[in-house]
Amino acid sequence: MAQLTIYIDDRCRKRIAAAAKQARTSVSRWVTEKLTKALEDEWPEGFFQVLGSLADSDLERPPQPNPRHDSRRPRL
Repeated sequence: MAQLTIYIDDRCRKRIAAAAKQARTSVSRWVTEKLTKALEDEWPEGFFQVLGSLADSDLERPPQPNPRHDSRRPRL
């Protein structure tokens, strides 16, 4: 397993240590879990292959009314 050195301020270090203690895990494992979750892909596998593949008439724009039948409005 690789090691990584990072520089954080003392306040952040204390908060991480407290969070790891509350989770009953080591600081290293807590940080690894948080980084792994932050780096996960947010889109499910195959999402972009499905996107736009629907052929549904409900998704078509309905006919629009003629603007000549609109009420007159004062110019601003």
